Amino acid sequence: MHNLIRFLKRYSYIFLFLFLEGYAIYIIAQNSYFQSSAITSFANEVAGRINSKTYSIFHYFNLASSNEALVKENARLKAQIANSYVKYQHKTFQYQDTIYKQQFEYIDAKVIQKTITKRNNYFMLNKGKMHGVTNSMAVISPTGIVGVVVNVSNNFSLVMSVLHQDSRPNVKNSRTKISGTLIWEGGNYSKGTIIDIPSSIPLKIGDTIITSGFSQDFPEGILVGTIKQYDKDKGTGFYNVDIKFSVDYNKLEYVYIVKNFFKEEQKQLTKDIKNE
Repeated sequence: MHNLIRFLKRYSYIFLFLFLEGYAIYIIAQNSYFQSSAITSFANEVAGRINSKTYSIFHYFNLASSNEALVKENARLKAQIANSYVKYQHKTFQYQDTIYKQQFEYIDAKVIQKTITKRNNYFMLNKGKMHGVTNSMAVISPTGIVGVVVNVSNNFSLVMSVLHQDSRPNVKNSRTKISGTLIWEGGNYSKGTIIDIPSSIPLKIGDTIITSGFSQDFPEGILVGTIKQYDKDKGTGFYNVDIKFSVDYNKLEYVYIVKNFFKEEQKQLTKDIKNE
């Protein structure tokens, strides 16, 4: 209290000056319409600038929560699109016989740890068994393919990135529909290689590569990248195709874990074939 009184005494002349200035402006505004309008306009402009700056600061500090909300909403919408459902149609006609059954569900998650410069790279996500995550679930991002879950704890999951020597998802050219295998040979995390595409198939620089849907993990049509260059391997009769990934794995923050409701049924069929 003593310090406050000393402060007021020390700057009393300044406070008196400000008070008189404010009172003078008030008197002018009350007795002149033009001056009143000018002062009001100036005050509104100052207030508007302050509000704008305040909103910008508030918006910046709320970007994280806004992004998380958008990711959750996108996961809900992805589960409603046609590609997430299987369409059943009987051979014999029945009125309103077409039925749709959901095949894929999406769990939103955030990347909390990652590597991109090693020979074998992984991502750690903030979702685990408690959230419905299990091994072998595919992981995608808003801009493309990411990898497959290989280990799960109660609250976290580890994803084998496509930037891994054992990652070999099946992909296809969206234009020609011919499929091949995506591999990563190390080095540049923005580039991958596709093998097993017959050299008799005409390719074009810029062709879009997507997931084929042949695997039991990734839905069909997830973006992988675009063809940058290719050459024929005369010894095998196949192309070596270099692509640029659609995902910037260095900036990856939010992803979707894909749950395939029919996966066990599909695996059982494959297992029976192998055992014959």
